[in-house]
Formats: sequence, C-alpha cells, structure tokens
Amino acid sequence: MLPDAEARRMVDIDSETLFNGAAAALTTLAVLFFILNVEFNYSPVSKVAIVFLFLGLVLAISQRTDDAQLTLLGYGVVVVSVVGLFFDVVNTFNVGSELTVLGLLLLAAVLFALRTRFDDRNHLLTGRQAVSLLGVIAALAVVVLAVDVATGGLAYELQPESQIEIAESPREDLRVASVVVTNPTPLPERVETPNYAVCAAGDWSEYRLPSEPGRERPSAPRVHLNVQDGYNEHVMSFGSKTYPVTLYLDAANATGETFRIEQTSSCPDDESGTPYIAIYERATDERPVYPV
Repeated sequence: MLPDAEARRMVDIDSETLFNGAAAALTTLAVLFFILNVEFNYSPVSKVAIVFLFLGLVLAISQRTDDAQLTLLGYGVVVVSVVGLFFDVVNTFNVGSELTVLGLLLLAAVLFALRTRFDDRNHLLTGRQAVSLLGVIAALAVVVLAVDVATGGLAYELQPESQIEIAESPREDLRVASVVVTNPTPLPERVETPNYAVCAAGDWSEYRLPSEPGRERPSAPRVHLNVQDGYNEHVMSFGSKTYPVTLYLDAANATGETFRIEQTSSCPDDESGTPYIAIYERATDERPVYPV
C-alpha cells in the first residue's frame, strides 16, 4: 500500500496533475489515431510492431520513475492503446465475433493477473527489466520492418480469358480475366490490386449504340472493368488468392457475338480490323478513356 500522503498526492488536482493528464490523453489519442486512421503501405504486422515499440517505451518510462502519478497514467496509455490495437487487428483480419469475445476475455484475464505483480510502488517491473524488455521489443520490431521492406510485398498477375461470348444481354457482368495475388513474404499483406482498365479496340462501327439527343453520330460501345477483390482483403504468408475480373459491355447488336480478349500495355488507338477487348494496367495518374 502507498503511504497516505502519497495516495493523497496522486488524487490532488494541481498544475502538475493537469499537465501529466493532458500529456497522457494526447499520447493515447495519437496512438489510437495512428492505429485506426493512418494509411499504412506495409504489412499490418509491421504496424503492430511499431505500436508495441512505442508502448514499450511508455512502459519503460513508467517503470523507471518514482512518480506514482506518471506510473498510473503510463498504465492508462498502454492499456487503452492495446485495446484499440486489438480491435484494429480484429477488424483487419475479420476474425469474427466468437474470437473477438475470446480475445477480450483473454485480455481481461491478463490484466487481472498482472495486478498481483505490483510492488510497493505500483511497478510491474524493475527499471532494468523494463529497459531489457524495451530492447527485446525494439529488436523484434527492427527485424519485422526489415523483412517487410526487403521482401517487397505482394505480386499481381493478370490472367485474361482468350475470348468472351455474349450469350444473352451484353450488359451482364462477363468474366474476362482473373487476378492472381501471391504473397512471397512471411508476413500477411493487404491486397491493393493494380489499376486495371479496359477499352474497345478495333472497328466497332456495327456495334455502336443508337445516337443520343445532341449527338451527330452513334455512340461507341461502353466498357467498364471490375476487379472483385472485396474490401480489406489480405493474403497470408506465402499464400495466394484469385479474384475474378468482370466486364460490363454496353453495345448494340452484340448478342450472340464472340470477342477476343487481349492484354495490352495501354489502350490501342487503332479503329480498324476485328473488334476486340483490350485490358491493360493504367497508371494511377492516367485519365480513363471514354468512348466518343
């Protein structure tokens, strides 16, 4: 138990308490903002490693100080941040309600067990132990980040079909390709498929849409590509996933026709020869091609 004078000092609200509390609150908000809102272009494991490294530093400071108030506030920063990180990981990997509840119960059990380790200064570790723990966390974080950066992330391969046949309505979503996503790294990585695009190449004059009011000639067929890679998808270590690529084609007189599919480096500008569908990877700053 703390002496009565020290216990009273912990609950006294003075300038020092205000500034300590504000610093702890802002630190917690900064960590939670990083966890929940900062776009991270590397593996979620690297993000977790960075957060744990920072929280290890906070814990080490709280264990090396004789100020009971700072120790208490340090615990608050760590506990709230760990809970926020838990929910971020649960949401990232879509683990489901059952595992979420189990994880929360395990966290509660760990917190309940840790309270029995407090010494007479409310410390869980000695100063030396806290520094050693921080060193271990730092080493692991460096290894994780180095592996993540060095391995280069996911590999994407577009595998187009050879042709498509318009059996009924050309406006149906037709599967024209697949995107195979391979993870050569030991860390789970988030799927960010390249910006694939499509255009109608060759002579599509007989498939032009009826002219619209204000247009002198019929409109070219409209095409749109959709990579069905879902939302917040991840590929686990050394794994792979395949996502369908579908085409929306709005063209006249296309029912019963067959068109070949070609993968090109860009949208071909030729308007002669047999009509075909060109699929290509568009640069992020390249403007889409609209039919005229």
